[in-house]
Amino acid sequence: MTSPVRKPAVSETPPPAGTVDAFKSAMRVLASGVSVITAGAGDGRRGVTASAVCSVTMEPPTLLVCVNRAGESYEAIREAGSFCVNLLGGDGEAAALCFAGQTEHRGVEQFAPFSWTSLKTGAPALEGALANVDCEISDTIDKGTHAVFFGTVREVRVREGTAALVHFNRSFTSV
Repeated sequence: MTSPVRKPAVSETPPPAGTVDAFKSAMRVLASGVSVITAGAGDGRRGVTASAVCSVTMEPPTLLVCVNRAGESYEAIREAGSFCVNLLGGDGEAAALCFAGQTEHRGVEQFAPFSWTSLKTGAPALEGALANVDCEISDTIDKGTHAVFFGTVREVRVREGTAALVHFNRSFTSV
């Protein structure tokens, strides 16, 4: 006989003083791949640089992305019902900076410096990305300031033989 799985109690109490800053410091030293998450069409296209991307399951192929609900990309993804995860190669720092709001480009203007196509869902797919993973939203969970979008993979395009862009301790490197 197996024991029932116990769910831990979820506390609504704020974390102890200093926990948020310590958590931010810990997340800065978590090396992660860099992606630009895109959605929408025409003047409604939006995108955001993200490192919070994770595979969930292979059957069916599913991944998740975490997006700030205060940003324009959240609305574009929600309204489109789909998104494309553009995994950046070592040569993708300009796209990462642009979609992180670190250039003069805003909104749909962020797409102008780069070449785009679309895959099955119609979400913008960055030409030259290390990989494009085109997804249809299967579920959404709101948590704090962010939404977690689960996407069922509809099409994948991979570019072989190039390094990946990685974010570590507030800077980019490639591996």
